[in-house]
Amino acid sequence: MKRTILMMLMAACALNGLAADEAPPREEAKLAADEKQPALMLGDSMMRLMGKAIEKELKADGYEATTFSSIGSGLARLDVFDWFSRIDSTMKAAKPVVVVVTLGANDRQALQDGAGNVLQFGTAEWREEYGKRIGRAMDVILENGAKRIIWLELPDMKEHLHQNYADLVNAIYAEQAAVPSRKDKVFLFSMRRHLSKVPGKYTSFLMSPQGQALQVRDADGIHLSQQGAKIIAKALVDAFWRD
Repeated sequence: MKRTILMMLMAACALNGLAADEAPPREEAKLAADEKQPALMLGDSMMRLMGKAIEKELKADGYEATTFSSIGSGLARLDVFDWFSRIDSTMKAAKPVVVVVTLGANDRQALQDGAGNVLQFGTAEWREEYGKRIGRAMDVILENGAKRIIWLELPDMKEHLHQNYADLVNAIYAEQAAVPSRKDKVFLFSMRRHLSKVPGKYTSFLMSPQGQALQVRDADGIHLSQQGAKIIAKALVDAFWRD
């Protein structure tokens, strides 16, 4: 099992490259005029504070925006919460042009494939099935009319196991976003460079320009604090919406 996990993580690093999380958004990631609204934020517990913060930033600039988040959900336990059905219904109701997504923070667990087989986290079978689910989520969004998906990578995590998991899942995001039918429509956004003094190393606090210590992460070492959500919201809107 340990060998399998190690191989998966090595593959993840090879796919992303050492500086993948540190690179700034590509210039072509800027949204065109017809791609800027309406916007929809979709996600699990990681989106709870971020969605509202992004919404506030967008509405301040005159853009239409809505949020849907589900705490404790993810793509591993579709029997508990069917994200594919929810994405479909929410897209049909909101009719967004651009969709911001964060899914995966709660998925470090076994999952069941379509044949009923239980796939344990840390196996190649788990990685393959989870990749299919990430790709399917992207496709459902695009099939419902979105012109652009901005997929948020997981930030640095406090615990070593969670950090390794985040590295692995971020590599899966990159792999699925690079599929030819998606590569010009799905863009990844790294939260790490905005939440860590050194991307790849977790930190709970950052210094503001005024010299104040800002708590940017929740006490659980996984989620963002309200201040952290505000930082990401501004950085995201600056990167994709603002000229």
